[in-house]
Amino acid sequence: MGLGVLEDRHLEHVPGTALLADMVAQSEHRYHGRDTSALKHGTGRNKDIVLVPQPSESPRDPLNWPQWKKELLLIIISVDTAVVGAWGPMISPGYADMAKQFNMSYNSLNGGLGWAIFAIGLSCFITNGLAVKYGRRPVMIGGNLFLFISSVWAYHAQSYKSLLASRIFGAIGMSPFEVLTTAIIGDIYFVHERGLRLAVWGLCLSVGVGGGSCISGYIIQDLGWNWTYGICACFYGLFIVLIFFWVPETVYKRDAAYNIDLGTTDHTEDILDAKTSIVGEEPKDVAASHSENVSHREPIYTGADEKPWTFWQELRPVRGVESDENLLAVIFRPFGMLLFPQVLYGFITYGLSTSWLVVMISVLAQLFTVPPYNFSVSAVGLISIAPLIASLLGIVSGPLNDWTVKKLARMNNGIYEPEFRLALNVLTFVLGVVGFFGFGATLQNQSHWAGPVFLYGLIYFAMAFLNIGIYGYITECHRSKAPEAFASLNLRNFYSFGMNYFISSWIINQGPLQVFSIIGGLHIFICLLTIPMWIFGKRARSMTARWTIYRKLQGYD
Repeated sequence: MGLGVLEDRHLEHVPGTALLADMVAQSEHRYHGRDTSALKHGTGRNKDIVLVPQPSESPRDPLNWPQWKKELLLIIISVDTAVVGAWGPMISPGYADMAKQFNMSYNSLNGGLGWAIFAIGLSCFITNGLAVKYGRRPVMIGGNLFLFISSVWAYHAQSYKSLLASRIFGAIGMSPFEVLTTAIIGDIYFVHERGLRLAVWGLCLSVGVGGGSCISGYIIQDLGWNWTYGICACFYGLFIVLIFFWVPETVYKRDAAYNIDLGTTDHTEDILDAKTSIVGEEPKDVAASHSENVSHREPIYTGADEKPWTFWQELRPVRGVESDENLLAVIFRPFGMLLFPQVLYGFITYGLSTSWLVVMISVLAQLFTVPPYNFSVSAVGLISIAPLIASLLGIVSGPLNDWTVKKLARMNNGIYEPEFRLALNVLTFVLGVVGFFGFGATLQNQSHWAGPVFLYGLIYFAMAFLNIGIYGYITECHRSKAPEAFASLNLRNFYSFGMNYFISSWIINQGPLQVFSIIGGLHIFICLLTIPMWIFGKRARSMTARWTIYRKLQGYD
């Protein structure tokens, strides 16, 4: 048992498990008694960290891209994600006024516009299928194009039906950012680097969702709600250009042996054998680590003979077919992925928890434009300063998560388990309990506005630790099927869509204390699910790699 994670008794290697720290002395790298210095490692304070996955020798391998190229790509898609995150809830501060304009009840307007959430959940499956079949790049460009067209449409919309249609159209463009960004980060960064990058992306998403309303409240009050879409259209036009020139395709098929975190065979020694054969030497300690009957292994394709893509070749919107799998099979695969214990756990924890954030944004105007607060539209928008600050502070969740997994791997004799990503859920548990229960109590007792606003931000801060853990955990359990896994997680949009229809009347009928106490109780249950996942996660990963039904669902058999 490694730090409470039960060992598997069936496979030589459980997918997700990997050698991460191999330094047993000041400058000696060893694994199973063999010198592992030939493996590629991190630098500086990470010099004992094995790069997972191991990069090939090909200049086309995104893991070998220069660091500036990776970081520029990350910045572009992260800032783009912030604008996408703001696009959905940015008109929520104006719901009270819009309901009067369209002669509708607040609940009907909120629920009706929630069809966009439903559209996101549905289109994620098509987005995922196209990305697997044709690559990440064309889908990201297409997503921004859809959002650009829908924003221009919404800017000119003069009726509720026109606005609703434009939002549903735009929701299709939002779906790539729900399923592909985490997969792209998995494509270009190593295990020990992903936490920080996921936190940067998560920060931008939270800033967009929570902070966009700060600005949109003033735009709606001074210029009208249509202008929020007009400004977004300008941003999406810019991002189409930036992605076209500076976000190349990240899909790369390296030899399976380099993916030492995947598969059911430990390929670490295969890589070492390949490296020693290149220099024409037999390592001194091979005899000690190999039996007399060594099974024949196919030589590793290093990719060293591949020429790098030129700048102009990288500009192709579509590189070609990236997968031979049937498109319809890939589109429907996320439904089957929910049968995987890790994905189901991620759906319940991340999916349902973040759904409450979407729902809470939609009722802020209802809660704060009435006595005792009597906020104006712009003041309702300023409430989002709290989650904005919380999101900025939540950036610490990334480096803290990376530090935690490296620390736990070193304590576990150098072996990394994806479950280590879940260690910080204890912070989500404590902070979330205070946030949800406190938010309802302060509203019920009509406390000073600073109380519920602070607690609203605290909930966002709590979710930062949960989100980073789940992003990393799912990515590293199912890296080769990450888009499908995250598409299945985004079935939670159907849940958010349903909640939008009755959250407003629920609060009116039962009061915020009872509503958010129930949500807080669900939060406790959700967080406690981490305990069995930590203990039995490795055995669950082994099961999904061995059982025929799971292999068929992943398209392996």
